Amino acid sequence: MLGPTLESPRLVLRPPTQGDFADFAAFCADEEVMRTLGGVVPPHGAWRQMATIAGAWALQGFGMFSVIEKESGRWVGRLGPWFPGGEGGGWPDTEVGWGLIRSA
Repeated sequence: MLGPTLESPRLVLRPPTQGDFADFAAFCADEEVMRTLGGVVPPHGAWRQMATIAGAWALQGFGMFSVIEKESGRWVGRLGPWFPGGEGGGWPDTEVGWGLIRSA
């Protein structure tokens, strides 16, 4: 794994893994969830998004976490720092973003 794992009494936050993809793709396909996140994304676009998040960990040493519900083990979203492109990449500064599945 490329980054830390953080735990609270209810959640585990960790960098994304390939095993998260089915849930990540379902998240990206949910019209209501994606309404403020750029719109529905097909599976190949969801793969690119997840790979970009994983790549941020490798290239920048930080990125969004997968959010896992401890009790069920289910993937419920993604959250964390985001700075696409780094310095000179056209993004003004690091921000914190989040997106959770509808039931969360």
